Amino acid sequence: MMILIIGEVGNDVLKIQKNLLQLDLHTIHVFQSAYTAIQYEHLFLQEEIKLIIYDANLDVDNCEAHCREIEALCVWRDVPILLSTSCEKLIVFERLLEVGIFDFILKPFDFFQLKTRIRIALKYYEETKKRKEHEFQLALDLSIARNVQKSALTPGLSLPHIEVNGIYFTSQSLGGDMFCWFQLDDDLTAVMLFDVMGHGVAASLVTMSIRSLLKEIIVKLIDPVSVMKEVNRKIYELFSTDGLDSFLVTAIYAVIDKKNGTLQYVNAPHPEGVMFGKYGETVMLHANSPILRLFPSIQVQAKSIRLTGWHRIILYKDGLVTLYPTQKIDWSFFHSYSSQTSRAMLRKFTEKYGLSHLPLEDDITVVSRTTSL
Repeated sequence: MMILIIGEVGNDVLKIQKNLLQLDLHTIHVFQSAYTAIQYEHLFLQEEIKLIIYDANLDVDNCEAHCREIEALCVWRDVPILLSTSCEKLIVFERLLEVGIFDFILKPFDFFQLKTRIRIALKYYEETKKRKEHEFQLALDLSIARNVQKSALTPGLSLPHIEVNGIYFTSQSLGGDMFCWFQLDDDLTAVMLFDVMGHGVAASLVTMSIRSLLKEIIVKLIDPVSVMKEVNRKIYELFSTDGLDSFLVTAIYAVIDKKNGTLQYVNAPHPEGVMFGKYGETVMLHANSPILRLFPSIQVQAKSIRLTGWHRIILYKDGLVTLYPTQKIDWSFFHSYSSQTSRAMLRKFTEKYGLSHLPLEDDITVVSRTTSL
């Protein structure tokens, strides 16, 4: 453990050194100024600096000069700084606390006071170090969890008659949104977008649990009514225990049938999707079923839409409305790129709103499907 003393070598600095030795703190370096200490960074590579004692003949006139040195020390080393001074002016104390002083040692020195201040500062350093190590590990774990969650998102699908792509940006490290799609056979394509209410780790864990169930349910049942009933039953069983009963789920599930030229969907009650036709016609995919997980069984209705020619279907999560000041989604943007692929259109959308790097109020999820039947 290393302690630095910053100050003009004199009786006060020598007294501090003597007291430190009495406390069995032997690794001590003394520098006349903060800037001199910073220049000798190479001295401190082998041992950890845990405390800086800054000795100063303070007054109102030279306060700002000392503040600049203290600020430099704070930036250089994230360790507690004890100020050794005989100044007792409140206005000076307040200013020094603003720039980063941890505590004060008032002159003339009292050994008990000095020992107490140093022990408190060293304990604070150790606790801060442990907290930062924990935060670093937590950030690493969240990064891994985020990558796992992203890996569960289905990659783009591109076939002669249908193209499906999606984007997902979280307002936090982890979120509660998920999308997936499955090519069931030569004619049937199923798409689901769901949202677990809430944010963060808990919502993400619930999301991943639901995602793990979907392929088996959808491939086996296919039919929108049967699928949504079974999804509701499963998540009710899984998440109706204490502490998990607040996780309600909205979802929209649709099956495109190339052979029969239809789209069947259930919306429970997710933000309404929108379907554009080649010539500007618009059909809204309104909610038609209750929210999931509230009851063990639900009554579900499906709606069928006839498909002829080219269509683009946009499914999204309600975080999309936070991008628009009027809280009304600009559907003209999505239609204006009707001549481009879903992938290109979503890339343009991401660029327009800076979704890759701007802080978001809510998770943003958009799925685009282009059909040509």
